[in-house]
Amino acid sequence: MEFNERRKQNFKQIGIDIMRQNIPVSQGGLLGRMNVAIEAADSHSATVGLVHNTAVTMSFARAAAVLARDARELGKEELRKLRELLETERIATREFALLGRDQLKPALGRLYHPGWDVTGFRGGFRVSERASDLEVWAETFHGYLVRNPDKEVPAHNITAAQAAERYEAIKNARAAVKAQEGALTTLVQKSDAAFALLLKMLRGLVKELSLILAPDDGRWTAFGFNAPATKERPETPTNVTAVSVAENVRAVQWDKAPRAESYRVRIKVVGVDAEPKVVGTPTDTDFMFEELPANAEVEVTISAVNTGGESALSEVATFRTPTTETK
Repeated sequence: MEFNERRKQNFKQIGIDIMRQNIPVSQGGLLGRMNVAIEAADSHSATVGLVHNTAVTMSFARAAAVLARDARELGKEELRKLRELLETERIATREFALLGRDQLKPALGRLYHPGWDVTGFRGGFRVSERASDLEVWAETFHGYLVRNPDKEVPAHNITAAQAAERYEAIKNARAAVKAQEGALTTLVQKSDAAFALLLKMLRGLVKELSLILAPDDGRWTAFGFNAPATKERPETPTNVTAVSVAENVRAVQWDKAPRAESYRVRIKVVGVDAEPKVVGTPTDTDFMFEELPANAEVEVTISAVNTGGESALSEVATFRTPTTETK
């Protein structure tokens, strides 16, 4: 009966517990947290009877995520190389187009006219920067030189063979990039799915542990989680502001932090203190300073505290003391 009551209570806490566990969503964070969970599942296998999220199943999922991540990164690197190759072919094809245009001008005329259209220079002499346009141009120019071999200029390598080579090179480079972009999309989807599974498993592990461990069981920590019975740490104080209370009196104030029972005020005198030091532990949301050095720049940070622990430090608030010492 006692076990059943505890199970019911744990079920009620599951939703809250998952939110409190601060399970990471970054890939590096998930891999690190899974290592902790796997080690704990293995070490406590005799006393914690995990059924769904065992050390074996979590290890398999983690290994799959690493493989998927590495495959994605290799895919990205391959795409980078293929894009570099395409850029090389784009530049070479454009230079060939510029040279071909100039070598044809003595024969076709130095001013544009519709007779140029069959060469691939349609509507003017402008040579596009785009790889797709250059691919179309190279194909057209190749056809023109095949039909008009007398217009080839072998001395400058303006030939049908060279036009065909440029066309095949840029066409194949573009096709390779497009294919790899599609492949990378699939690799990214597989990687995202693998890491989404890790997140799902960690959340599932919280639920499974909630059915096995008491809320205050110390083994929660071994798995990388907070024990449900432990009070949640307070949030970080915000809007920390330095104020002048009187001519020689300085103070700071801040907004009340949710779940805070008290606060820790730290100061660092710039050029004097190597690290911030605690100078007060007020329960209110303001603090007045005493006995600070004159004409000094002071950095202040605030943290919130309760029985569950201490929050992260607030943003730094800075003020300068007057030329005479504060009283």
